[in-house]
Amino acid sequence: MGMKKRTSLKASFWKFLCMLLVGLITSAVIPFIFLYIGVSTNFITYADYSERSTKNLVSVIAATPDLTEVQLPMGCKYLVLSKNYEILETSLEGEELEQAMEYAVSGKPNAAVQKQYLLVTREKEYVVLQYYIGSQFTNEWLNEHVPSPEILLYIFIGANGIAVSVILTTKFSRNLRAQLAPLFDATEQVAQQNLDFEVGHSNIREFEEVLHSFSNMKENLKSSLEKQWSAEQLQREQIAALAHDLKTPLTVIQGNVDLISETKLDEEQQLYAGYITESSEQMGVYIKTLIDISRTVAGYQLQFEKVPMADYMKQMETQINSLCLTKGINLSAEIDTSLGTCNIDKLLLERAVMNVVNNAIDYSPSHGTLYIKASNRGEFLEITITDEGSGFSTEALLHAQEQFFMGNKSRTSRMHFGMGLYITSNIIKQHKGQILLGNSDKTKGAEVLLKIPY
Repeated sequence: MGMKKRTSLKASFWKFLCMLLVGLITSAVIPFIFLYIGVSTNFITYADYSERSTKNLVSVIAATPDLTEVQLPMGCKYLVLSKNYEILETSLEGEELEQAMEYAVSGKPNAAVQKQYLLVTREKEYVVLQYYIGSQFTNEWLNEHVPSPEILLYIFIGANGIAVSVILTTKFSRNLRAQLAPLFDATEQVAQQNLDFEVGHSNIREFEEVLHSFSNMKENLKSSLEKQWSAEQLQREQIAALAHDLKTPLTVIQGNVDLISETKLDEEQQLYAGYITESSEQMGVYIKTLIDISRTVAGYQLQFEKVPMADYMKQMETQINSLCLTKGINLSAEIDTSLGTCNIDKLLLERAVMNVVNNAIDYSPSHGTLYIKASNRGEFLEITITDEGSGFSTEALLHAQEQFFMGNKSRTSRMHFGMGLYITSNIIKQHKGQILLGNSDKTKGAEVLLKIPY
C-alpha cells in the first residue's frame, strides 16, 4: 500500500474549521425543517396565529352579549370588567390577572413579549383579552406540559451544535493523535534505552519533518553511544585485567615482607616493614574494589535462585556477628521468621549487604551497637542496617550512591574511597530493588534500607 498524500497542518486545521462550520449550520437547519413540517401538518401554529385570531374576534366579542358563546382561539384568556372596573368574569388568575387589570385601567402594554392584551369595549362592560405571541402546539396537553416550539427549537439547535462540536473536535484530535503516534512511540523507545528501531511516518508534512529530524537524531545518538559503550567496555576490561595482574606482584611483595619479618630486625627496620605490610594490605583493598567495580558496571550475570530468606539472613547474621566481634561492636539483629523466599543471587546480594555492614562498622563508635533488621513488607523484603555513628550529611543523602563520593569527611577513612554504596546500589538495582538512605531517629546514626521485591 502506497503512502497517503501528505498535507500541511494549516490545511488540516482549515478542513476541520470548514467541517465544523458546515456541521453547525446543519445542526441549526434541521430543527427549522422539523418546525416547518410541524406547521405544514397543523401540528404547530404560526407565531402570529393567536394574535390574528384574537384581533379578528374583536367585532364579534363587541356585538355578542354572552361571551361564552364566542369560540376563543387556543391560548386566549379573558377578563370581563364593569364600567367601574369591577371584575365580573375571568379566566385569568394571579399575576396575569393583575397585569390585565393594569392594562384595562392605564392601557400600558405588558412587558412580557409573549403575552399581550387587547381591550374590547362593550355596551355595559369592558373585555380584556390575553393572547399569546409565538408558535404553539395544536394539542392542549403538549402546550401545558412541553416547552413551546420556539424554546424546543433553541434547545435542539444548542444541543445539536454542542454534539457536532464535540464529535468533530474528538475526531480531529484523534486524527492528530494518530499522526503523532510515531513520535510518541519513538520517544518511548528512547526512554526505554532502545535505539534499534525504525521511526514511523506521518501524513502531515510538519509532523513528518519532525519525525525525520528525530530519526536523524536517533541514528546520531546511537552511533555516538555505541562508540562510547565500546570505549567504556574496553576501559573496564583493561581495568579488570590490570587489577588482576597487580595481584601477582602484590602477592610477591607480601610474601617477601612476611619472610623479612621472620628475620631479626632492628626497631627501625620493623617500622619500615610494618609500613610495607600496611600499604600492601591497602593496595589489596584497592584491587578488590577495582575488580568489584568492573564486574558490577559491566553487568555481572546474576545467578538467580529461590532462597528461603529467613535461613539466608540467619547465616549472614553469624558472619556479621563475627565481624562485629573483631571490631569491638555489639550486634542487635531482628530477623522476621516469615520472610518467605526471594529470587536472588546469593553471593551478589551478600556482597551488597556486607558492603553496607562494613561501612556501618567502620563508622560506629567503639563499643557501639550495629542494628540489623529483616522484615516482610508485602511486596518487598526490607533489610535495614543502622549504626550509631555521626550519620549522613545532607549532601551525602543526595550523592552517597555516586562513584567516589566522599563528601562527609567525618564518615570517611583512608580505606574508604566512595565505592561501597555505589556498588551496593548497582547490585540492588540488578535485583530490581531500591536503596534508601537516611538518619535514624533512635540512634542518630546512618540508616540504610535495602528493598528487594519478592
